[in-house]
Amino acid sequence: RLHGRTLDRIKNAVMLSARAPTLPSGRAAPLQPCRPRTAAQSVRQRALRRNSPAPRATGADGVIGGASAAAGGAVGGDDKSDEYSKEMQFKMGTTLTYTHEDGLNYNRVLPDLIVGSCLQTPDDVDRLATQENVTTILCLQEDPDLEYFGIDIEGIRARCKERGDVRHVRFPVRDFDPFDLRRKLPKAVTRLARAHDPAVGGTVYIHCTAGLGRAPATALAYMCWVRGIQVDAAYAQLLGARTCSPKIEAVRSATADLLLDLSPVPATIALYRFSGAANVQVAGLDVGWNTLLDLGWNARKGRFDLTRKMLPGRYQYKTVLDGHWTYSADHPSVADGGHTNNVLEVLGAMDSREADALRRILTPGGDLTQDERDQLLSMLCPWGTHGARPALPPSWTSMDSSMSSVDLDGTAGVWLHQ
Repeated sequence: RLHGRTLDRIKNAVMLSARAPTLPSGRAAPLQPCRPRTAAQSVRQRALRRNSPAPRATGADGVIGGASAAAGGAVGGDDKSDEYSKEMQFKMGTTLTYTHEDGLNYNRVLPDLIVGSCLQTPDDVDRLATQENVTTILCLQEDPDLEYFGIDIEGIRARCKERGDVRHVRFPVRDFDPFDLRRKLPKAVTRLARAHDPAVGGTVYIHCTAGLGRAPATALAYMCWVRGIQVDAAYAQLLGARTCSPKIEAVRSATADLLLDLSPVPATIALYRFSGAANVQVAGLDVGWNTLLDLGWNARKGRFDLTRKMLPGRYQYKTVLDGHWTYSADHPSVADGGHTNNVLEVLGAMDSREADALRRILTPGGDLTQDERDQLLSMLCPWGTHGARPALPPSWTSMDSSMSSVDLDGTAGVWLHQ
């Protein structure tokens, strides 16, 4: 097991196979093409980072809305929903769809917690308050998400203020970006805990655009950190109530960030076999599937490589060779939403106790100790004895765009495949 104190003398490059990966049967797995964007998609790519759409909610506790469906023509119509769903399916690797014109859809996950799609009109505020006893609305949408479907957020907020019994809280999280989600989850949960105290009563409604990604992930973190439910049990309970796709790895990693006060370390990835490709990139990792990172040619070592600062944790990624998406058959992989991705583990500078805690937190089935639960409550929850203003670790609050810098000579960190 390698730790940070020895990593400064180690240069460990991850060797990826550029060969078309083979299936157990021996057949070559097809490469995933990098699909060309239309002009409209290119504009949307620059202006919008929208949430993964959710399916129409069903079940005993699910409610399919029709109240705001009448506004469908005014906010975009079927064509926008189709574009939305296609983009989500490609980027998230799912078959789920979202039909904005159908109005609200949501599911009750806990007696006082609902996860669902976005509010579309001020009338949706009245409906949630009257029918579901909603007293707090947490909106995770960014401005481009609202603009795409023509949602008047100010009208919705004004209706909450006019009523006086519904609190509207906005905390934007970038769409299709698991690392942005990881970084923002602690503050999102803190905002939620400040706004909603279960002992007081009422119900909180968490939504992104369609309630598939950001909203259920925030609910998952809240259930684990504040309500004390083991993360895998919370995940099962969440998926039992609503068909969605929360990034549980983002919640595990954010948990480790909070408890271990992790700091970014330089990490290097290298590609020795690239099938003659002139343009070598990776997608996923800590930048999401929307962003491609270029690997530079290292003539001295005869390889393509990239060094960047990353927080310790596990990351999924793909290699993109001249526009063709593939994965390495030589390294650990995971099936996620019908796609096979490689999995990368990054270890930083930590002692053996911290390393053991990190692996326990990141491993499926791992649970928190009582001391760790108390620590999370003291940082995130303002109720009762947790009345002090929540404080996050300094390294967490100081993280900025410097994490995306490339340093081809960095050797303090190492990417390890386990």
